Amino acid sequence: MHQDLLRRDLVQLDWEVDSQDEFFDRVVARLQARGYVKDTFLAALKAREETYPTALPTQPEAIAIPHSDAVHVITPFIAVTRLARPVTWHEMANNDATHPVRFIFLLGLTKEDGHVEVLQLLLDRFQDPSFMDALSAARTEDELFDALATMSGPQA
Repeated sequence: MHQDLLRRDLVQLDWEVDSQDEFFDRVVARLQARGYVKDTFLAALKAREETYPTALPTQPEAIAIPHSDAVHVITPFIAVTRLARPVTWHEMANNDATHPVRFIFLLGLTKEDGHVEVLQLLLDRFQDPSFMDALSAARTEDELFDALATMSGPQA
């Protein structure tokens, strides 16, 4: 994966949240505290997700890839969270459908970070059952980070 985008301090394991909004509030507070995003990021993220939802009906579990416009990002990142239990998320390109999402790959990319390449790499990996099994089997944040770090692709 873009090793410079995948941040160990932004890998969260088995977070307890009851909704998409609660997840956004919690993860963005973490991002702001670490200097990754501007104070405009949360509102922009929620607005974009409302208009362009990001859940993908992947198997065995649905995944979400929320993101905001580059203008709200200070330091590029990919923040990965595995929730303790799924939350409802609207499907990408089909706002009428919802999915129980447990894995969230929050992207904070700038124009130089190869947005399309990163998305393509993620989409390819989500189709690999052994990769998804490794994400599900992780017992610690370090194990989850190590499983994520096995992804390879274009470097930023």
